[in-house]
Amino acid sequence: MNQRKNLPQGLRGLRSLHILVAEDDRFAREQLSLLLSRFAGRVSTAADGMEGLDAFKYDRPDIVVTDINMPRLSGLDMAQAIKAMDPSVPVILVTAHSDAQFFLRSIEIGIDGYVIKPLDADSLLKLLAKQAAVLLEARAAEARAGMFRFILDINPNFILTLGGESLDYVNRTFLDFLGATDLAALRDSRHAGRVLELDGRAFDPADLAWTKLLDLREGRTHQAVFAPPPASGERERTFLVSAVGFPELDRTIITFTDITPLAEERRILRIRAATDALTGIANRAGLAEALEREFHRSQRHPASLSVIIFDIDHFKNVNDAYGHPAGDAVLAELTRLVTTHVRDHDTFGRYGGEEFLIIAPGTDVAEAAKLAERLRSDVARHGFPAVGSLTCSFGVAVAGPDDTPDSLVARADTALYDAKQSGRDRVVAR
Repeated sequence: MNQRKNLPQGLRGLRSLHILVAEDDRFAREQLSLLLSRFAGRVSTAADGMEGLDAFKYDRPDIVVTDINMPRLSGLDMAQAIKAMDPSVPVILVTAHSDAQFFLRSIEIGIDGYVIKPLDADSLLKLLAKQAAVLLEARAAEARAGMFRFILDINPNFILTLGGESLDYVNRTFLDFLGATDLAALRDSRHAGRVLELDGRAFDPADLAWTKLLDLREGRTHQAVFAPPPASGERERTFLVSAVGFPELDRTIITFTDITPLAEERRILRIRAATDALTGIANRAGLAEALEREFHRSQRHPASLSVIIFDIDHFKNVNDAYGHPAGDAVLAELTRLVTTHVRDHDTFGRYGGEEFLIIAPGTDVAEAAKLAERLRSDVARHGFPAVGSLTCSFGVAVAGPDDTPDSLVARADTALYDAKQSGRDRVVAR
């Protein structure tokens, strides 16, 4: 078998796959197995078609490479049986045949490729790489679809999808609400007691005609009300209904969001999502949201916008010498100290680790530098629990006409780096 150095890059995909080699010639079988074992995650062999078919049933390899002429069961007959069990399994023939009858039957069976004997290793490897890429992409697509369905099924909102005008998916939350075990059960029955009202008009979710009442323009919402039976003891629930169309896929996603009991909870969750658990100030996500908001506000109503980024000098030494609980106590105490200096309309948050950020709207670079200097001085004089004294370095930047929120923070971070490089415990403004 001839091998060249320039092998296809797609061969790395074979590392996660199992290849079955069916070949009745022992020497050819061993040589082919030895070649493929260099690239595939696993290689198994069979001495004839019957043994190969049994191996496939037992082990379910990912790709099958087979000779044609073998005792007991030919390679084509084995391939036909394998394709009947699982049409997605690639089967590659190694053959000396070139007659039209062979090719016609190969097409009929759905053979995925063939290599003519005497075998050229490079040709086989390129073919395997191509089949591996197709196979892995199909599996990845299936995994993505499964993950998508899983995410939809655990979503607390009611979600359904339309393919054209046909309902083809209802998530588990909605099915449970309607008392249906699956989509077929939803289509075949009506669910008494589940009285809903869409924009003031009664409708039954099992009746697809109601979907025509929706405005499919993205961003348009509707209101649905669930009125439970009087004897159920349940309260009326209100939903926000939105429909988003994907014309290129001829699909529509319709979402019911329960806004009755979850409104307050969502508000609390939003606060938690934007709050650092240790210090109680804004976390990085909260800072990003605030900076975006203040940045756009400063553009609408021209005013200075400055940011101050700072961190604790040699904080790793604190954790190493006193332990992480002491380090956490220092971060909490530093937060308390700095909070006394920031204004109500400033945003103070933990940017990450021992690094903090102050967003100061209506503040020019000189004023921000003065604030940073006051903070630096107070921190240096302060006694921290367990560790005593420590220092901080500060970087200051003011938004320019070409800045974005990210570039503004990046410039402040560069100033902080300069402060570190020039000796720490100081303020550098840009």
